[in-house]
Amino acid sequence: MSCIFCTLDKSKRENTILEETRYFYVTPTTGSLVVGYVLILCKRHLYSMTELNNEEKEEYENLLEKYRNIFKSIYKKYPVIFEHGSSNGNTESKANSIDHAHTHIVNYQYRNEGKMIKKLNFYPINDLTQLTKHQNYILYINQNKEMYMTNHFPPISQLMRLEMAKELNIENQYEWQKARFDEKIEQTISDINTYQEKQRIKSRNRLTRKHITEK
Repeated sequence: MSCIFCTLDKSKRENTILEETRYFYVTPTTGSLVVGYVLILCKRHLYSMTELNNEEKEEYENLLEKYRNIFKSIYKKYPVIFEHGSSNGNTESKANSIDHAHTHIVNYQYRNEGKMIKKLNFYPINDLTQLTKHQNYILYINQNKEMYMTNHFPPISQLMRLEMAKELNIENQYEWQKARFDEKIEQTISDINTYQEKQRIKSRNRLTRKHITEK
């Protein structure tokens, strides 16, 4: 079976390219539980972000920081970030539904974060170099930019989405394959495109003022 991220159908609204860099795409996603939900997709077919080379890793970390700030500007609060990292050939429990490295950035704050951290056996880490390369894991970065990871969690696909859906009282809609949330996808695209256009206008205005000053 072909990988849907390797053969990304850009004609689909949920695959709108909000930003393309050398190594990544940023897109909205089917199953947007809230307005303000994007994915960072690695262009290479990797199983987790632990497989990134040095150049990819630098660009990835820059994108994480950039979209934290974009979400803060648009939605007036920082997002949560998570990745369900998988290991090629590893048959232990995993929480991802697509074996292609991607990271979720979501306009949300877990209401019972402490309880979730304990329930899923998260422990704090200092940076992304501490993620396990040959073991399935979940990475979680909260609104305060505190990082956690776990290797010991229930073998449930889309586990972080499930926890979010439970808090939103839409537990029966947590699976992206079954619930699209098209209106939320459209609003996310509009929000980010509007933000990007405002930034372009500001940049042009700065260049114009600089040009006038230099004259």
